[in-house]
Amino acid sequence: MSSVDNNLPSKKNFLLIFNSEAGKGKSDHKKEIITKYLSQKNCNYKIISTDNLAKETNLSIYNAVVAVGGDGTVLKVIPYLANTNVRLGIIPCGTANLFAASLCIPFNISKAIDILINGSTSNVDIGKAGNEYFALRVGIGYDAEVVNKTTRFWKKKLGYLAYFIQGMINCLHLSNKSYKITIDDKTIEVNANSIIVSNAGNMFRNLFTIAPTGSINDGKLDVFILLARNFWDFLIVFLQILTGKHQLNPNVIYGQAQNIKIETNYKNTHIDGEPYYNSNLDISVIPKALMVMVP
Repeated sequence: MSSVDNNLPSKKNFLLIFNSEAGKGKSDHKKEIITKYLSQKNCNYKIISTDNLAKETNLSIYNAVVAVGGDGTVLKVIPYLANTNVRLGIIPCGTANLFAASLCIPFNISKAIDILINGSTSNVDIGKAGNEYFALRVGIGYDAEVVNKTTRFWKKKLGYLAYFIQGMINCLHLSNKSYKITIDDKTIEVNANSIIVSNAGNMFRNLFTIAPTGSINDGKLDVFILLARNFWDFLIVFLQILTGKHQLNPNVIYGQAQNIKIETNYKNTHIDGEPYYNSNLDISVIPKALMVMVP
């Protein structure tokens, strides 16, 4: 499905990327709203699924390649745009939409499209874990267990609340694991129940952040290590995260770095909300590697 007129070069031209794993009925309804609004704004567009993005041989012909969905859709688009002059646009339609929230992109579809047409461009950092890019974060331990155990069924039913409920269940059964972590040139060994390496540390949209001094264009990643041994330790840290004071808690190790190496026998990991099972991770920041359309 497309609306492309090569005889009208003055028109804005967008490649819309829909997640191939999204529910068909819901996805079709969003397509109808988006394409109707783009047509009203006299824009050209082409629609493909994430599965077919690799077949697009010249992305530079588009004003922006637009991820229509959540953070998982953005994650699938980034490898094609990293370190290029092709701009990423986002129409947030997913469960969490944390990357869009970190960029202050509204969740209203028409307002998000207005940014594609009239917005500015910002160069932001991205991260890389092994061969995988990420926009938000890599989580290991408790964070990964919550993300990976929250089923697609409950995400569709409850939205972001599904993660919160799963988090409450998991915090009653905390389990610490052994990790060897090299943060730039400093190596530490810890027994932790959660490690998060973030490019954008915001959670529950922009309600709070695990990285109060972090930014998506500071050329650094934020490292959050949680040492809580029981529910009460966890609860105190959680309440301090809400007020941005958690880095003062003795059960938290927090810092910034450009390169992080994590070694462990524990394999439960996620990258931007997608399961990733690898016990040893080399993580680095790629400064200003992604051009994004922003307000």
